[in-house]
Amino acid sequence: MSRDRTSVPVSLPPELVTELDALVERGAFSSRSEALRHGAHLIVRKERRARLRELTDEQARDEVLERLDRKRTP
Repeated sequence: MSRDRTSVPVSLPPELVTELDALVERGAFSSRSEALRHGAHLIVRKERRARLRELTDEQARDEVLERLDRKRTP
């Protein structure tokens, strides 16, 4: 496993695993892990956007600028 990742065990209902496997089989994802990572990114992005909408305009601007600064700094 790569150093930039943490393993997170997860239990899923068999029907969901079947759907994930079908997505992998059709080539939408290279593996179950890739599909689950994509889903986790979507959830985090959705929650982040909801949180930003709740902040005042000034707070949102500050948070965006802070994230941009972190992104620019290696």
